[in-house]
Amino acid sequence: MVPRVHIDLSAPGISHLQLTQFGLKLIIAGGIALTVSFWWIGTTLHDKIDVLADHTETIITQTRQVVAQATSKGLDLSDHAIQNIPQHISFVKHVRERVGFSWTQLLTDLESAVPGRVTMSTVSLDEKTNTVLLNGSSQSLQDLNRFIHQLEKHPAFHDVILTQHAKKKKTKKKTATRQSFIIFTMNVSYDPTHEYSQTIQS
Repeated sequence: MVPRVHIDLSAPGISHLQLTQFGLKLIIAGGIALTVSFWWIGTTLHDKIDVLADHTETIITQTRQVVAQATSKGLDLSDHAIQNIPQHISFVKHVRERVGFSWTQLLTDLESAVPGRVTMSTVSLDEKTNTVLLNGSSQSLQDLNRFIHQLEKHPAFHDVILTQHAKKKKTKKKTATRQSFIIFTMNVSYDPTHEYSQTIQS
């Protein structure tokens, strides 16, 4: 029996070459996939850009029409004029508050917050800050504290500040007795635009 001999005639390193070829095929396939993905993304972005461009052109055309209509009616819609709009609004609001101020309403609001044992001597208003200066007297510190509390819970008044107070005495003519009382001065902010729907019980 003749012995069988197996001789490998392939070039050395052929297995490594085959692995390299397989790796290159994978790289090529990945490159093709990325190219297709980039192409699809690019096409989608171009479509969106075209839509946005159409919308932008429409807005520009409509804006030009509005500006033309405003100009024909004597309105200034320039950038400088638009930037000055907040100042005009603030001025109009200020004038509206000044015109709409009512001393009758202020005295009515104040009367609803003054307890029975507190007497007001003078009431003055700083129209620039809507701050009311109150001068008056109370029969006791408890009455003064109650008055401050009434002002603080009133919707038309806030930021009550007692600037000064002092204890005084006066003599009753009929009984010749001396009775003490409290004189005070306070500042309180007033909101003339409030909606006062219920009366505060004193």
